[in-house]
Amino acid sequence: MAPLMLDDFKPRVGEEFAAEGEAGAATLTLIQATPLADSGRQGGSFRLEFSGPLEPVLPQAIYAFWLDGQRPDIFIVPIGARNGAMRYEAIFF
Repeated sequence: MAPLMLDDFKPRVGEEFAAEGEAGAATLTLIQATPLADSGRQGGSFRLEFSGPLEPVLPQAIYAFWLDGQRPDIFIVPIGARNGAMRYEAIFF
């Protein structure tokens, strides 16, 4: 699979993703896909923010996400609750 890029996610803001891993599983909604200062990463650096149910909280870990028939592994970190949902962040730097 090719490296993930911001353009893989920007048109999917508002879309739900099934996140599955050894630490648990949940349906997460992509709420932000934003560029970051360039780190030299091929395709550029970016940040994803997801929201999901308050319980159970997924611990920081690697989860498989379905994306265009592929299942890329994405490391997510819980960053706190807001507006009745738990938020998660993934950084590609």
